[in-house]
Amino acid sequence: MHKLLQSFCLIVCILSGTGLMAGHAQGAETKLGVVPPLADLGRDGERARLEKKPLILFFSMPDCSYCKVVRQNYLAPLLRNHVVKNRPLIREVDMTSLKEVKDFDRSLTTQRDVAKRFNVHAAPTVLFMDAHGELLTAPIVGGDIAGLYGGYLDNAFAESASKLAEKPDNKKGQHP
Repeated sequence: MHKLLQSFCLIVCILSGTGLMAGHAQGAETKLGVVPPLADLGRDGERARLEKKPLILFFSMPDCSYCKVVRQNYLAPLLRNHVVKNRPLIREVDMTSLKEVKDFDRSLTTQRDVAKRFNVHAAPTVLFMDAHGELLTAPIVGGDIAGLYGGYLDNAFAESASKLAEKPDNKKGQHP
């Protein structure tokens, strides 16, 4: 009887975890303050172009305490803005994941390969890029050990906005 109960609990835990993860991935866009996982760079790039904002990739690793601080204290709060158009476009990339995602050209790649392509070797790393994957700022590498991370993000947002304003497909009145 004891073994049967253990097996039942294990099955319930597995099914609950699977359901929670699926709900997290599917509903992340609609949940305020949740950094959605990367799924489609092409779609996100097009959205960044249309909304005239940078695409921000947050590279993390499981069980990374610095990643948790950056995610919870800096990036997730940015996504709590109730005005959707004011929310930044942030996606989390697990540097170790073999989960398939769509690249800018819609071909399949993995989250790990995205990290390799952008030469990300440390977690956390935050990249600000344009709709085509070109970096707009220097990467923000490492965690918040000096309490200056908010300033680094503010500077990256300002530099990105300036560079995006200069790009032809982001100027007012012009369409590609």
